Amino acid sequence: MATREESAEVWYHRGQGLCSTGDYSKAIACYDKALELSPDDPLYWRRKGFALIRAGRYEEAAASFDRALALDPDDATAWQRKGYVLAHLGEHDSAVACCDRALMLDPEHILAWQSRGWVLGAMCRYDEAADCYEAILAIDPERVSAAWHRNRMRERSELTALASEIREAERAIEVPACIRDVARERDYGNAGLARAVLRELVGRAERAVVQRP
Repeated sequence: MATREESAEVWYHRGQGLCSTGDYSKAIACYDKALELSPDDPLYWRRKGFALIRAGRYEEAAASFDRALALDPDDATAWQRKGYVLAHLGEHDSAVACCDRALMLDPEHILAWQSRGWVLGAMCRYDEAADCYEAILAIDPERVSAAWHRNRMRERSELTALASEIREAERAIEVPACIRDVARERDYGNAGLARAVLRELVGRAERAVVQRP
């Protein structure tokens, strides 16, 4: 019979304490001790994965989350954290799929929405990313950071659309330098206004061609 000093639970709580102080290497060693004694506990694998994330050991973290999910495939937090890790490893599509799985299990999992928004933003899928932050605000309207990120994603979407519209407009007009400057300088705040002005200029040019005798 295991003594208290060598029980898995004691090693787990010791790891938790070390995580709270930022000593992740020692925390990982404690989780390993806990897992030697209780290798089929998905919580221990998940917590080890979290400590590995904090230590920047992403491939090992992914393996830990895989073990956790093999034992408990309905753990939304493990899916979310696996997605976060895969994003750091450059596997963006798989990361989004993990976040989707987390949200299927728990539609109000704020960290899953947050991770999904972050990954989609990195993939330049700005409108979808903004929708993720909007979902967070539907759950927690007071979450200021989500509102900030939503607005940045919308601005980046506007800027991407502006660059595309400039290329299209060049077929019909000489695009003003001030509008080109907005795109070149990545002036997110004025992208929407620049798009509106550009559309008006193109519309005038098109109407002039139609009215020409």
